[in-house]
Amino acid sequence: MTASATDTSPLSQMLNKAFAKFDRDGDGKLKSDELDNFDQLLRPGVALDDNGRPTVDMKQKLDHNGDGAVDQGEMNSTGILMPADLSSTDFTSLLGYLHAKTDPAALQAAAILELPDANADG
Repeated sequence: MTASATDTSPLSQMLNKAFAKFDRDGDGKLKSDELDNFDQLLRPGVALDDNGRPTVDMKQKLDHNGDGAVDQGEMNSTGILMPADLSSTDFTSLLGYLHAKTDPAALQAAAILELPDANADG
């Protein structure tokens, strides 16, 4: 499944919802640690080399203007691949994938996804 700017697919909806959670300072951009954490969500759609490293640097691919940050427009205008079963807007399958990886970066990304929505009361 591929997401793009005018896409209302479950993947696009899921990525936009996740973007809001990962943008912890609310400035409309993912940068530094926010972007490192968000990158964990994109891993299922990236092929790995013989050493288990991603063959595509999604952070660089998403950062169209080279400012070291990714805004929602950049994310939405980049074709992103992900298995369809991981693109539900409630994050259930994606959370299962991240928890199964058991590495600290994936677990941190899962913890961010599990945070209450910023616009929710509480």
